[in-house]
Amino acid sequence: MQFNGETVGTHHIDHENGTDLVGWWKIPYEEGELKAVAYDEQDQVIATDIRRSFGEGKDIRLELDKNQLKANGTDLAFMEISMIDKDGNRVENANNRVEVTISGSGRLVGLDNGDSTDYDQYKGTSRRLFSGKLMAIIAAKLEPGDVHINVSSKGLQSEQITIKSIATDEDVVGVSAFMENERMPVVMGNDDEIPLRKIEIVSDDGQQLDPNNKKLTVTAILHPEHTSYQEVEWSVVTDNGSESNIAKVESNGHRANVTALGDGEFRIRCTSKNGTEKTKLISQLELKAVGLGTAYKDAYGFISAGLYDYSQGEVTNGNERGVATSRDGQTQVGFRDIDFGESGSDTITIPIFALSSEDYPIQIWEGMPEEEGSSIVADVVYQKPSKWNVYQEETFKLNKKLKGITSLCFVLNKKVHIKGFSFEKQNRAFETNLALDADHIYGDSFELKGQTVEGIGNNVSLTYDSIDFTTEGTSSITVYGRAPVDKNTIQIRFENEEGESSQIVEFDQSANYKEKTFELEKVKGLQKVTFVFLPGCHFDFGWFKFNQF
Repeated sequence: MQFNGETVGTHHIDHENGTDLVGWWKIPYEEGELKAVAYDEQDQVIATDIRRSFGEGKDIRLELDKNQLKANGTDLAFMEISMIDKDGNRVENANNRVEVTISGSGRLVGLDNGDSTDYDQYKGTSRRLFSGKLMAIIAAKLEPGDVHINVSSKGLQSEQITIKSIATDEDVVGVSAFMENERMPVVMGNDDEIPLRKIEIVSDDGQQLDPNNKKLTVTAILHPEHTSYQEVEWSVVTDNGSESNIAKVESNGHRANVTALGDGEFRIRCTSKNGTEKTKLISQLELKAVGLGTAYKDAYGFISAGLYDYSQGEVTNGNERGVATSRDGQTQVGFRDIDFGESGSDTITIPIFALSSEDYPIQIWEGMPEEEGSSIVADVVYQKPSKWNVYQEETFKLNKKLKGITSLCFVLNKKVHIKGFSFEKQNRAFETNLALDADHIYGDSFELKGQTVEGIGNNVSLTYDSIDFTTEGTSSITVYGRAPVDKNTIQIRFENEEGESSQIVEFDQSANYKEKTFELEKVKGLQKVTFVFLPGCHFDFGWFKFNQF
């Protein structure tokens, strides 16, 4: 393979034992000429092929497989319609809409472009080119004479060609030659359109972001510039097309501002529906961010399975940018740097497509199974009546809340497609909170024992950050504890941006753990809550729960 006269690479084909039939090379785009040269066993050139860079379509090109028809009503000529630029190069991705008109001793009987997503009629007279080509099928009539062919496209000069239909001695009894294509409603776009052929993304600020340049602006240049479809959409994605979490984009028409959130490689993507209901054109520019640190995945937003960071066993691309596990043997799919926040969550929802309605055991690990400190947080079974190529959500409860920054791994031994996952955002303000789950414990006189904090003495404090009482607030708290001595005075301190307030509760002596509810002055909004145990306390703390107002 040569590019502009320089060899890009060589691929040796092993027809007996090889598995790669073609060579693959990836090089930055430049205008120029690609040339493929094939050699035989004696290093003799046996074939060459050339592709050249091209610009906007300037002229319509018509190429027929024959220059005359037999006037027998059945003879066919196949005409390829394409576009060439100002230098005479074929426009390989041309998608111009053309109108084909046949008059005289011929008729148009078919018009197709090979695009399975184009529902314009095969028996119509107007179609878009697809990958630079459109095929018109021309049939003879029963009368000899000239066949006049006219092909037009908005914004271009029409192209005409004439071929002959000659008399024949063939028996044409019973042959009907009246049916021909006619104008049909246009489904893809409209019949007076100039489709968008290409989106070119340009960055004047380079393709790397860093702490000094966290933002850059990109521009979408549309080709042709006078296309009927000017609307575009912007996004940032990974190499496999999943939404990226390391950058964000703010769009403003044909311009977009990209902001890096963390280190890594990603792509800015610009798309167009090109007059349809679905994306038809995709253009991407590769970008890289360095020196910004890790961008964490939001546990409460949907995390696409395509964002996995770790795997063992066979992992392949799944439907809708998910992943597919192996039919045979174990598959592990892991996700690092997931941010659960201080409240955490123990409820996960996973959209799964299974190939059958049987049971599919799934292990969910915190951490990766082979790494120290990892543990199974759920051993569950997915089972739903299978719907082909349809993801169905299932919600599972973990055996513990995942908090802070941590990792997650799914382990399976059967093939399923996993689209991704999300966790239920839980507000610990109105949940049962273990004393052991305090974000900070200060003081010298206490002992961590099982799920409790026991032997709490003078001036020990337990702090819980970011407790959101919402606008509804709370006016009471239930405490579960044990007090070997009488009159354990506990100060409950509430802190936010507006200031600090404290309320006092007193837990009486009890030989066993018991629940006790205390009335409070109403507390609202986001607060940092601290339990301060005053002098004379000797308390064993199990859990507490603020009661919703």
